[in-house]
Amino acid sequence: MIPQRAKIPILAVLAAALFLGQAAGAVAAAGPAFDRYRAPEELNAALRDLAKANPGFARVHALAESAGGRELLLLEIGPETAKTAKALPAVFVAANMEGTVPIAGEAALYLATLLVEKAEARSDRTWYILPCGNPDAAARYFAKPLYRDARNARPVNDDRDDATDEDGPDDLDGDGLITRMRVKDPEGEWMAVPGEPRLMKKADWAKGEKGVWKLYPEGLDNDGDGRIDEDGPGGVNAGTAFPHLFKYHAPGSGPWPGSEPETYALFRFFDAHREVGLTFVFGESNFCLSPPRGGRRGEADLNQIKIPANMAGFLNADPDKTYTMAEIMEMVQPLAPPGMEISEAMIASFLGLGAVVNPLDEDLKFYKELSDKYKEFLKAAKLDAKRLDPAPDKDGSFELWSYYHLGLPSFALDFWTLPEPPSEKKEETLTPDQLEKMTNDEFIALGEEKINAFLKAAGAPDSFKAAQVIAGLKGGMMDTKKMAEMMRQMPKPPSPEGADPKDKALLAWSDKQLGGKGFVVWKPFKHPTLGEVEIGGAAPFADNTPPPAMIEGLLKGQVPWVLEIAGKMARIGIADTAVKRLGTGVYEIKAWVANAGGLPYPTAMGRRNMRIIPAVVTLDGPGLEIIEGKKRSLVPSVQPGVAQVVTWIVRADRPGQVTIKAKTEIAWGDSRTIDLGGVK
Repeated sequence: MIPQRAKIPILAVLAAALFLGQAAGAVAAAGPAFDRYRAPEELNAALRDLAKANPGFARVHALAESAGGRELLLLEIGPETAKTAKALPAVFVAANMEGTVPIAGEAALYLATLLVEKAEARSDRTWYILPCGNPDAAARYFAKPLYRDARNARPVNDDRDDATDEDGPDDLDGDGLITRMRVKDPEGEWMAVPGEPRLMKKADWAKGEKGVWKLYPEGLDNDGDGRIDEDGPGGVNAGTAFPHLFKYHAPGSGPWPGSEPETYALFRFFDAHREVGLTFVFGESNFCLSPPRGGRRGEADLNQIKIPANMAGFLNADPDKTYTMAEIMEMVQPLAPPGMEISEAMIASFLGLGAVVNPLDEDLKFYKELSDKYKEFLKAAKLDAKRLDPAPDKDGSFELWSYYHLGLPSFALDFWTLPEPPSEKKEETLTPDQLEKMTNDEFIALGEEKINAFLKAAGAPDSFKAAQVIAGLKGGMMDTKKMAEMMRQMPKPPSPEGADPKDKALLAWSDKQLGGKGFVVWKPFKHPTLGEVEIGGAAPFADNTPPPAMIEGLLKGQVPWVLEIAGKMARIGIADTAVKRLGTGVYEIKAWVANAGGLPYPTAMGRRNMRIIPAVVTLDGPGLEIIEGKKRSLVPSVQPGVAQVVTWIVRADRPGQVTIKAKTEIAWGDSRTIDLGGVK
């Protein structure tokens, strides 16, 4: 029995504990606030907090340690966190792979909190979320002086002298920012933009302009070699250290793909986790808004294949003509042995086509369809205001490796670019999407005047005129689809006075929204080696990182799109079955294997590189003998809403039950049981 005088304190303690427990629960339910940017170690702490608060379906994995000694953490969310071997497909989300996009890490954390809240989004799949793929570079955003550099902390002797990392940026004016220096020089290439002396542009000698300034990064010649800031701290850009179109011997590229622990850890992860069927990259490019770009010149263009002369006769083809992959497959199929399936990979190998460097047309169909839906999604979220285009995807990036090498649907997503200046008035002209939908004849019918206006607005060289385009269209050297792709890749033309559109947008944004803090006004400085210089220019991160007050609204309106696309993952199932008695103990069994998802199984690129294994359809039952067909049948691909039939002729000792199973690694599966005893 509790003494009377002890009851009140104990009750008070219990009440306090109950209150504190409720308060803690409220904090856990609310999750992290999205009103600031988090350093890499803070993002890692937030991951651990989420996993600790939700041990039943969340777990943290340490993938690697960066060159600078920072942890590369991955959050796993789903029903199989306690299992080593996964039976369910997975989605992989990589954020801030270059370490220069702080909002990308916040978006990854925001997605994790959404998944905690939405049980239906994690009930039948695994989510792997990497909120900071390049923590060394990401940490620079939180250091002083502030400068933007995508390289990790690996020591690299950039200038090949006797010292390493000895000549980095210096904050000469003490404002905490690394900007630029301009110095007057008769050999200078740069001049102030007429009417806006804060902005610089390269002088155009064809227009009679003369350069006045030379530009340098803010800093000193610390090693006395006559160059400024040529060997700063770091490193390798882990975000562009992936194999597809990897640039050897380029600044920040590293010695080979996967040379960095951050990148190599992902190679190992994907090799061990073949259940990943969809990837997202949060950064600066955006495949959701604009499909992956083509137009790269490389070893293989599967839409314009020339058949070698020594093989053309064998295929009854013209060696001087170009063919699509689909056309060549039609030529080859009749020559193949019965039952042999002809694949793009087989033909590419046969013809020695080499690596593919442009997205395949069949895949661009779903990218374009989803792009249209994403624009509607943004409109509904009131985030469709005019803004600058997202940055193009980079060679050696995770998103390209995921699509071209892993064969997976890969969706890059950015969350903010500078808004177009409100005073900017543009003439009405064709967009790439509109141009792509036109036929050649429809475009030619616009007439030379409108086509010339279109070329000027698109940033084409002055020497490139409508007459040349029309001749190219009529001669079959180009078409509207290729022109649209070229248009997407062209840099925006400068304003009439010559200002770079991005510089102009930054200046307008800085003046209106940042109180001028996005652009440092040029101020004189006495430089020890250059003499009289001026220091100023764009503030680091001002052009790609919105103010903290904008973070939550941007993420709330855009991150849920990830769940929309994840809901369209390929989903393999058995749509129907049929059994027919052929004689005593002999049956014909059919199963229709269908894809109930909105994405193909696999992508066309996945079929070509053959990394994604086919759906395996098995038939099993006691005393069952397969006379015709296979116990393990392979269905290499299934398009959305389409079914592939698998047929067996079997003999059964007695009319019992047989089980049909369709199994995949990345698109679920299904099973059906059939009772042969009920078949007439």
